[in-house]
Amino acid sequence: MSDASFQRLRRLLLLLPVVARASRAGRGVPLARAVELTGARDEATLRADVAAVADLWTEPAGGGDAIDLYLEDGELWITYELQFGTPPAFSLVEGALLLAALRPFEEGGDRAVSAVARKLRRAIPEVLRPVAERLAAGLDVTERPPEPWAGALEAAIAQRLETTIAYRSVADAEVARRVVEPRILFPHDGVWYLAAWNVAKESEHLYRLDRIVGVEPGTRIFPEHRGPPVSRYVRRNLFFESGAEREVRLRFRGTSARLARDRFGDRAREEPGGAVLATVRLTPGDFLLGYVLGHGGEAEVDGPPDVAAALRARAARLLDLYR
Repeated sequence: MSDASFQRLRRLLLLLPVVARASRAGRGVPLARAVELTGARDEATLRADVAAVADLWTEPAGGGDAIDLYLEDGELWITYELQFGTPPAFSLVEGALLLAALRPFEEGGDRAVSAVARKLRRAIPEVLRPVAERLAAGLDVTERPPEPWAGALEAAIAQRLETTIAYRSVADAEVARRVVEPRILFPHDGVWYLAAWNVAKESEHLYRLDRIVGVEPGTRIFPEHRGPPVSRYVRRNLFFESGAEREVRLRFRGTSARLARDRFGDRAREEPGGAVLATVRLTPGDFLLGYVLGHGGEAEVDGPPDVAAALRARAARLLDLYR
């Protein structure tokens, strides 16, 4: 790969995630801002990069682009196209069933789900909307959490009773007792979880129901639930604390510094010379190594010292392997 092609690929890899996030939020990325983010020489260079995307991602068999990066009114937008064909129209009963399925998440305050539900209601002819709402209200499509602990936990949640759970985590063979303020039970990818405030750690944690081996409701009634909004539990991706997370300081330079400033917000601060120092919470290891190397020499671990040393040692072993 020539140096010019490599630089183009690097600019696109920096640009695509930023434009995708903006497009999902219903806005484009101004061309001047995209030039700043990617470090392109000028707007003409970035326009050429955008034009090259069509050649990179054209799918010959389907006749369409798997990804469509385009410039409109001075802003960059992106569309990921999936060829599913034209979906059939829903019947009244099918629409009501979808509304009933969305209701628990809509009540949880998720804005994306609420927007989908509004569009679905508008798609129902006005004269039929009262009938659809009555059908939806009468349908119970919520899957039940598995026993033997679901009933006891639901009662503790309703009564706000501090509860002790016996829990076996992924890495531990031993069962540990945790005192929690149970908050909500919810399914994700076929697995049920308990979101609860860990009293000892003073933070919210997620516990898989299939790893709970005992539940003992207490007598202390706790006040309002603590923790982040429950709407986060209907997201596609969840982050689960493993206990090995560390506060790691990362220093970014060049184009990566501009991206880090946007990504980390209040967790980042600028340093003399244009570098950006960000503090992130993650588990040191191969993911951290890949993340740092992925910035092409524009990122480094500033601390803690043992994390930086472990990363240097891991990079040295990889260098020996690929000499």
